[in-house]
Amino acid sequence: MVRHSSTLLYVLLSFFVTNVSSADQSRPNVVLIVADDLGWGDVGFTNKYGKHLIVPDTPRLDSLAQSSIILDNIYTQTLCTPTRSSIYTGRYPHRLGWLFSASFVLGYSDYLKRQYKTFTEVVAEKYGYAVHGVGKWHLGLENPYLPVDRGFKTYYGCYSGAIDHFTHKAGVLNKNGFIDTIDDFHQDNIDTNSSLDLSSDVKGQHSTHLFTQRAVNVIESHKDKSPMFLVVSYTAPHSPRKPSEEIVHNRNQHIPDKEKREYAAMVTQVDDGVGAISDALARKNMWNNTVFIFISDHGASVMPNNCADTVGGSNLPFRDGKGSYFEGGIKGAAFVSTPWLTAEQKGMRSPALLHAVDIYSFIIAAAEDKLSGSLSASFTKTSQKTAADDNNIDSGDYLIDVIRGNHTGRDTILHNLVTGPLPSSRSQHYCSSKFPMPSNYAVLRHKNFKLFYGNGLETFCQADFLQKQCIDILQKSSGDTEAHMLFDIDTDPFETTNVAGTNPEMVKHMISIIEEYKRGALNAWM
Repeated sequence: MVRHSSTLLYVLLSFFVTNVSSADQSRPNVVLIVADDLGWGDVGFTNKYGKHLIVPDTPRLDSLAQSSIILDNIYTQTLCTPTRSSIYTGRYPHRLGWLFSASFVLGYSDYLKRQYKTFTEVVAEKYGYAVHGVGKWHLGLENPYLPVDRGFKTYYGCYSGAIDHFTHKAGVLNKNGFIDTIDDFHQDNIDTNSSLDLSSDVKGQHSTHLFTQRAVNVIESHKDKSPMFLVVSYTAPHSPRKPSEEIVHNRNQHIPDKEKREYAAMVTQVDDGVGAISDALARKNMWNNTVFIFISDHGASVMPNNCADTVGGSNLPFRDGKGSYFEGGIKGAAFVSTPWLTAEQKGMRSPALLHAVDIYSFIIAAAEDKLSGSLSASFTKTSQKTAADDNNIDSGDYLIDVIRGNHTGRDTILHNLVTGPLPSSRSQHYCSSKFPMPSNYAVLRHKNFKLFYGNGLETFCQADFLQKQCIDILQKSSGDTEAHMLFDIDTDPFETTNVAGTNPEMVKHMISIIEEYKRGALNAWM
């Protein structure tokens, strides 16, 4: 048993905090489910453009989506950790200095910095939620950056970014830059002040099954005295491609290719798990008072022979995948359900332009009970004010507006901003040693346009293995050393035509927006 150094302080504070609302079960329960490396084309409910390939069996997700609002236009970051840090803090990664997937490195003195409060801390401390986590954390490997240090009452799962689905071992870098193999399956409990290594106990059992079983147990054992907040972050269909053989043999037989059928089995296991969680909520009579959110953390990996990630997923019809800022890398497969949706809202596809940061404000609004009939216009994105972070919260009311029936969405999304210099470990493309990473660039969405801007943008084109190389469409303005790629996403969602040359004023305007964002940017520390 390992004692958490921060636990005693946490327990003491729980007796003395005066601004915590009394536990009120009239507040809705909240369930957030995150799938890992799930592509836009990997589920049935995203078929806005029709089916372009054989899709894995996802009957439960598709059914739930039809009773929810499907978020056709929500964006994530292009890697696991940046998306998670965006959701948890409501901030773009450039404000956190955390632009890449960092928490596989042992011995770092900082992970997700403590000055940035997570929504789990807010709902636990201010609104009395019992917060439980299951699955992948990926925001810190050591104290004081573990889940129970960030508002979770219990956590069951792995700290790193990926584990073997059966042995539950992870590869992490040590302080000397070498890879260590560690056991990474934990059960943490703030009440018992304990952190147990369960790796040997669960060896041989598939992680997706274990996470689902744990989530169901949390629901079944929940007491009505306080509202429940459950975060389930599956480690599938992320690599390694090791599905349950039973599902490989009995499901997805419409997919002839064996490797793709194995990948599809991992997706179907997640689908079964989400279905089991929703069934448990219904059996417990909690579904009708639960806000339910499902989202993928980014696109599927589609880089053959250049990456350890599982290949077999699809982001079609969009271009590219994980690690890329083309649409296939950052379109999230997502839907949201609340007990207050009308019949007309259920199954609708919202066109609202959203980002993963907006989940933060949505969750706080749910905890404040402002999503029900008594919606309050007073909720603002700066409700979490602290002197330490200068109120730099990027999350807005846009997802809240969708529930209210307003699908206007955002004007602008900062997909990424790197001001350099990059850490030495990030000098190459995340998934291929062939290509250097550009150290000074930005990707910005403004209304219907998306701009790639900066030095070394040809890197993104070279790494775009499954499409025509786009170096030939990079354009440089006269006297400008920085490349521009501008796409009109409304008319060209598959990003085939660079229109920078015919829209110079839009390029100029979007660069001015990027310059404003640079004022709040931190150099990437990881």
